[in-house]
Amino acid sequence: MVGIGDIQLFLLFLGGTICALIFLFSSIVRYQSVKRKRSLLHLELVTSLLLFADYFSYIYKDDASALGGIIVRVTNFLLFFLIYAELLGLNRYLRTFVYETSKGGAIALNLVNIFAYIGLVNIFINLYTGHIYSIDAGSVYNRGSLFFLSYIPPLLIYLVILTVVIKYRKIFPKLIFISLLSFAVLPLTCSFLQIFFFGTSLMNLSIGFCAIILFALSLIDQNFFLLQIASREKATGLPNAYGYIMEIRKLMDKGKLKEYNAIHFDIKRMGLINRKYGGATGSEIIIKYARKLRELIAEDEVLGRLGGNYFVALIRKENTRAFLDLLRKTEITISLQNGPEKVSISSVAGIYGIESDDIEPELIMNNVSMAGNIAKYMKHKPYIFLTQELQKEINEMRSLQELIPKCMAKKEFKPYYQPKVDVSKNELCGAEALVRWEHEGKIISPIQFIPVLEQNESICVLDFYMLDYVCQDIRKWLDEGRNISTISVNFSRKNLGNPILAEEISNVLKKHNVPEKYIQIEITETIDEFPQDYLKGVVLALQGYGMSAAIDDFGTGSASINLIREVPFNVLKIDKSFISSNTDKDSRLLGHIISMGNDVGASVICEGVENKEQLEVLKKLGCPQIQGFYFDMPLSKSEFEKRLDDPQYN
Repeated sequence: MVGIGDIQLFLLFLGGTICALIFLFSSIVRYQSVKRKRSLLHLELVTSLLLFADYFSYIYKDDASALGGIIVRVTNFLLFFLIYAELLGLNRYLRTFVYETSKGGAIALNLVNIFAYIGLVNIFINLYTGHIYSIDAGSVYNRGSLFFLSYIPPLLIYLVILTVVIKYRKIFPKLIFISLLSFAVLPLTCSFLQIFFFGTSLMNLSIGFCAIILFALSLIDQNFFLLQIASREKATGLPNAYGYIMEIRKLMDKGKLKEYNAIHFDIKRMGLINRKYGGATGSEIIIKYARKLRELIAEDEVLGRLGGNYFVALIRKENTRAFLDLLRKTEITISLQNGPEKVSISSVAGIYGIESDDIEPELIMNNVSMAGNIAKYMKHKPYIFLTQELQKEINEMRSLQELIPKCMAKKEFKPYYQPKVDVSKNELCGAEALVRWEHEGKIISPIQFIPVLEQNESICVLDFYMLDYVCQDIRKWLDEGRNISTISVNFSRKNLGNPILAEEISNVLKKHNVPEKYIQIEITETIDEFPQDYLKGVVLALQGYGMSAAIDDFGTGSASINLIREVPFNVLKIDKSFISSNTDKDSRLLGHIISMGNDVGASVICEGVENKEQLEVLKKLGCPQIQGFYFDMPLSKSEFEKRLDDPQYN
């Protein structure tokens, strides 16, 4: 008949085996914290040895043989020794949560180490005194007269651990808190019971049970952690796109989604901030901005970051206006070498009012993202609400998004060439390739489709499409013996993030056997996403491949002088706003820009010239080249070929 002793032996062996397997499994599993993994491995290994030591101490008790005596003495010593090793491991595991280190910490956790070392010293002294326990010649275990002393250090340790677990309960994941609480309470309770049930292993079995539970709940918490990592943006800890959609689903499940507005916003002039303070400080500004907004919104509202300076939010409808005021202007303080400095941050936003709890989260995300992009790129407003009219506009944009790739494959997008004129000779001296969409017998203006392409990387595809088309035309004209000048091609700011942009452009020229002198790459000055040293690298790379680089819309940025001082552009294209103005101030500024361009060795061209009066002003100011409707509209390929054959303007 199976007795209590047999059941106890089975449980000790089973528990030791499970803990050993857990140790082996944990050694190959990646945990969120290396230190936590090590402390968990420590716990599981020590627990396995503890349970096996207890198992063999019972197997060989009362064995009077020499081997039996050795095993009983070793296993009983290990039982006391491993209890303290277990508690030291548990203390180390606690530290990884409370202090994120396995060294140092508060007095409470240091006391655990002190009590454990006192207990270990007591066990080693017992080897010579037998005051706690002794093993007689028949391998029989006997409690000593001061056996109660062996209970004092573990009791104090468990009380300290219980205090720490309760005190810092908010920092522990819920499942880990439950397992640590059981680790502090259950062995403590069983140790008292064991005083009255001599010959049982209640305490050791409870430790084994707690170690198994700790591993199981840690594994579950690990899965929760990985899920959280997948849904969180690293720098700020805010929900990313996936996490934002999860938050939408939570509100949907509660039936409260329609109480919120979805908002997509991004920080304005982030490139200028990076240029002024540097990339590292720029990142710090974004993180502090995110934290401040999170502090200022309600607990049940959501703030997420999509990456870069792009954010999303779920704000209660009654709080939306107050949140938009925060986006209009929020001040944060940064630490610089000269001391603290306040930085004013403003953002542009699109707002989508959620009217139903059944709308798909992905549709909400698409709508609000499109609204934010329209506010920034098309409406140029600090914020817009997604109205029915705007929704119709978005639907049309989506239709265009689907249509454009098909039409690009059909070669419906074509370069139109706007001539550049040497005013001293009234003669053609180059051209700018401007994209036009010839669709179903109509020419669609770029203002209708460029913002659509800028929503994703499609604009980059179009830029290279245009370059390829222009190179084909240039090759044809060269083969026909025509005398041509440099053709400039515009490249979107999204292309500038490509580290091998110059190389890929050069490859297109090589593909068509077009000499580099015939291609010029135009970059707009209003691009503020990239610091000046980055733009300088792009320009130098282009020049390294033999191409020239032009800065478009010069004079509209906030750092024009510094830009041409730092970045060696070959050509300055002065923005048309200078020539369209009739003020003396703008005329004087225009004259200084032309002189400055000549002084730094850059060619100067003024665009937007529409009448003879403007032409005469530019001649007086010494502007060598102009571009505008006064001489020519953008010309189709066939019309431009006629101009190539007759480059003189009368």
